[in-house]
Amino acid sequence: MASRTTAALPSAMLILRLLTLVLLVASLALIAADKLKVDGDPPQQFTFKDVHAYRYVLAVAVVGCAYTLLHLTFAAVGVARRKRLVGGGGGSGSEDVALLLVVPDVAFALLLAAGAAAGLGFTHDVKRYFDGVVLHRDVDRFFDLAYASAGLMLAAAACTALMIIPSVYSLVKSQ
Repeated sequence: MASRTTAALPSAMLILRLLTLVLLVASLALIAADKLKVDGDPPQQFTFKDVHAYRYVLAVAVVGCAYTLLHLTFAAVGVARRKRLVGGGGGSGSEDVALLLVVPDVAFALLLAAGAAAGLGFTHDVKRYFDGVVLHRDVDRFFDLAYASAGLMLAAAACTALMIIPSVYSLVKSQ
């Protein structure tokens, strides 16, 4: 039974990395496509570039996609070799390699959570502020897309946190 769990762990990590990548790409696409045209004299157009919190969401999504693509190769190699890269119990250097893989994942999960919090917090405050005022349908859509983008980023942070748990457990178990 333990060998089945050991064999399933690299596949689960690969699936979680792929899911994280898909969530981040969707978040990136939503925030980058978020536009608002306001009729007026002169007509104006607003995008994520006009809101600092949304710029941060976009930047975190770009960095997250690059980081996840990098680590996706490690996960794919782990599945191909049918062994764990973290906590493999190989030798004295395996703990150093494990720490090298786990610590950036923790930092990355925190970065994703901060990006999601910035987008969700700003959008919530703006929508609450304008709650008494009738929001135009397009304005409401602009903020709803930003909500969706930040929500997808939060889901990617949760996937990353799920990847950290078995890695840390196997690190502690190898001690």
